[in-house]
Amino acid sequence: MNQSKNEQLISCPICNSKIKYHAINEHLDKCTARKNDNAKGPTLNSLLRGKRKQPGSDDIEIIEPTRVDSTKRSKLEASPSGKPLDSDKKSLVDNIDDVKQLQKNIHQPLSEKLRPKELSEYVGQQHLISRESGVLYKYVKEGSIPSMILWGPPGVGKTTLARLLTKTVNTKFPHGLTYTLVQTSATKASTQELRKIFENSKREFTLTKRMTVLFIDEIHRFNKGQQDTLLPHVEAGDVVLLGATTENPSFQLNNALMSRCQIFVLTKLNTAEMCMVLSRGISMLNKCRHLVWKVGHPLRLGKDVLNFVVDISMGDTRRALNLLEMIEVSTRDSPNELDEKSVREIIQGKSSELRTYYDRQGENHYDTISAFHKSIRGSDENATIYYLARMLQGGEDPLYIARRMIRIASEDIGVLDHTLLPLAVAAHDAVMKVGLPEADLALAQCSVALARAPKSVQLYRAWKTVNAKLRENQDSFGSCGIPMHLRNAPTKLMTELGYARDYKYNPDFKDGKVSQQYFPEEIVARSGEQETNFMSGPHLGEANDPDL
Repeated sequence: MNQSKNEQLISCPICNSKIKYHAINEHLDKCTARKNDNAKGPTLNSLLRGKRKQPGSDDIEIIEPTRVDSTKRSKLEASPSGKPLDSDKKSLVDNIDDVKQLQKNIHQPLSEKLRPKELSEYVGQQHLISRESGVLYKYVKEGSIPSMILWGPPGVGKTTLARLLTKTVNTKFPHGLTYTLVQTSATKASTQELRKIFENSKREFTLTKRMTVLFIDEIHRFNKGQQDTLLPHVEAGDVVLLGATTENPSFQLNNALMSRCQIFVLTKLNTAEMCMVLSRGISMLNKCRHLVWKVGHPLRLGKDVLNFVVDISMGDTRRALNLLEMIEVSTRDSPNELDEKSVREIIQGKSSELRTYYDRQGENHYDTISAFHKSIRGSDENATIYYLARMLQGGEDPLYIARRMIRIASEDIGVLDHTLLPLAVAAHDAVMKVGLPEADLALAQCSVALARAPKSVQLYRAWKTVNAKLRENQDSFGSCGIPMHLRNAPTKLMTELGYARDYKYNPDFKDGKVSQQYFPEEIVARSGEQETNFMSGPHLGEANDPDL
């Protein structure tokens, strides 16, 4: 009897009444039974909406589910005998925790809410993390993290992967060495901050034997001096460097730093992987709709809609999830399943013009203009206008494209069609005078004309040959004197010295034909006339493509 009086009282998560510990199961049965009678007490839905009534009371203070702390939850999950509560009661407690967690993270973007907590949840990059052949997984399995550069386009999981590597080694494959992750970005990290990190990492390892993993996002933005600061500490093993970059490391990072790091290339997610991420996003948004935003219907998207979002996201999961959030916010008042037409109107009506993934300052800039040039050289007019449109839609400078076409007119068509060079110059002038979008067809017209024109590299090869001989002074090409009869003689002294002597003025002769040597005698004597006939080569090569 005394034991009953002194027994601890705990709060019911439904009605907030104070109940004796041994009677909580029986009381919860009664509370949950009231869901069939809304007038008598709260239901699960009313609980999740934050509406609770005390028995026998019409007005009561709203108590949010988040006020049920972990101590009460642990007491509710087990009876005094140690037996678990019924499944519906455990589900109720789990829902309360879901609401608490969602309300805590509701301000975060969807991409952050869905960030994987375990390596097994990570989507994509199976060539690196698969259990069978993933080279990174093999490092992790051995409890080791090498210094590395993660290179890939935006939204493929570089930052997430860097975080998960450290966590997985520490929790799943401990081998005596523990890693601690320090994150920074090249946009804010100064040289002084880096030195402080290195000092702390040495002290940390000396005291606790924990190795510091330094993750630097956008590492390509570091200047040469900042990159040099990393070198001795990476080489000595003071820190493990994990760098993430969207730019080609060959262009942006020092060779010395690259030689001390492994380079891992992350690729864009394919359609199946993107749909998996979007499905997780829809599930998360529907949970928020039900438990937090009090929307009475779920978000429903068909397979064609998911494929459309995947297509316009171009492998960027962050972009895809941002678009999904836009769709969700725009359709909270509509219970109907959305089709592709409706989603297209939402995206095009509420966002700025959708552009292809293109970086005017990075590798994509050079890759695309190279593909454009080679498509013209290969006389593929359709591929030519495709790459042209891709560059213009990506925001490329149209004058840069026009200048390249002027070069193509001489390099790849040359002497076979002299009208293409003026056409390319005219296209450049059109861009200068009217700009985009009016000048886009002028660029397209010129590019198609260049693709359709007959190709000749006779001039291009001759020009390269001459310049190579001059640079290396082959056969005295750069050092021999100009023949006396070809020199000008503007003064009497120069005439007396033999300048312009014996020169034959071509217009004085029939058809302008004369017997006269224009190359220096020294070059002719050393290399012969055949070696100086630079323009005698074929317009194109003579090899046959075995794939034709």
